[in-house]
Amino acid sequence: MILQAPRPLLAALGFLLFLPLIAASQEMTEAEALGRFERENANLKALSAQIREAQADVRSWSRPANPIVTYSQEDAAGTRDEFFLIQQSLPLNGRLGLLRKAGRATVNSVEAETAYTKVQLRSDFRVAFFGLLAAQERITLLEFGVQPLREIARVLGEREREGEGSTFDKLRAERELAEMEAALDRARILLVEAQARLGSFLAFGSNPTSLKATGIFANPAPLPSLEDLTARALSVRGDYLAEQRRIERFRYERQAAKRILIPDPIISAGFKRTTIPGLDDRGYAVSVAVPLPLFDGGKAREARAKAALEQSEAAAAVLRRAAETDVQSAYEALKLYRRIAQEYVRRLGDHGEKLSRISRLSYEEGEQGILELLDSHRVALNSRLQALELDLSAKLAEIELNRAVGEEVF
Repeated sequence: MILQAPRPLLAALGFLLFLPLIAASQEMTEAEALGRFERENANLKALSAQIREAQADVRSWSRPANPIVTYSQEDAAGTRDEFFLIQQSLPLNGRLGLLRKAGRATVNSVEAETAYTKVQLRSDFRVAFFGLLAAQERITLLEFGVQPLREIARVLGEREREGEGSTFDKLRAERELAEMEAALDRARILLVEAQARLGSFLAFGSNPTSLKATGIFANPAPLPSLEDLTARALSVRGDYLAEQRRIERFRYERQAAKRILIPDPIISAGFKRTTIPGLDDRGYAVSVAVPLPLFDGGKAREARAKAALEQSEAAAAVLRRAAETDVQSAYEALKLYRRIAQEYVRRLGDHGEKLSRISRLSYEEGEQGILELLDSHRVALNSRLQALELDLSAKLAEIELNRAVGEEVF
């Protein structure tokens, strides 16, 4: 015989099992989410390593040549000469100093690029965060909209069974309820996708289904002028600054290539020992060698640096124009979305709720049919959903402006 637990006990056990899931829910504000993103995102760690790699690479550009230690021995006619010499090239033409400056410009270029990439990653993360917030709000609105329809369908079903209601009204309400519940199910799927999208930016092994966003879309901060934002973009936008640093690098490399015509002397100094029968004497040996730049006068390196310089100057001009255009486009889009969202809410007011109440009373009094009642309910719900979408669009336009400027404006 199988004993069954009482239903209240099963319900209590189910609630206790559900408690860890509730506790595991990770509700985050935007600031908390960004803090976690900074700590956990693997791409950000890779960007830091990229800067260190560039620093290690350029250190080898300006290092002096290694000294050469030589030991040689000559033995002829009973005379033995031994030499112990140290040879060193003296960097006197200034080429290493120019390459050192080119290396710093290269590191600055990589730092600017990584900073710009970081802005893009943060923007992508913020888009995912507010996408999750919108998905949550959408479910809340749809659940709020489903409840009256369930009540209407229940009442009409009872009336129809008692012979006092219309079968058409009951079927029409049930169809509207089915449509709304299907929309709610789709919204729940979008919520899971939004959680997964946000979770992809965090540490491996994070449970996306536990993520929950909290906050608001509206940003009361005034919008700076277009001129200020454009000037700001040209001073901080990483892709443009990186190209400017490349221009600086290639200028130094071109100057360094010209210095190859001025050879660096090579100094050798050390000890000499001469041994002949009956005599053993010691002394010193010094020599100076000057390489002649007959076959490599730096012309090829200079030509390459010049071509790279011209290419970077052209790329910088393109990026400058792109920055100006991007800022203007994002600025106008944000202004428009903010205005549309504010005007929509102002014009809408509580008209949808009033219309729904009036329609409900009119239906109960027999002045309207079920179609008008359901239509008023749908209009009120769609108005709330439309306001949510406009708020989300304004927030996304704000993030796009951050991308265009190259740093977070707000």
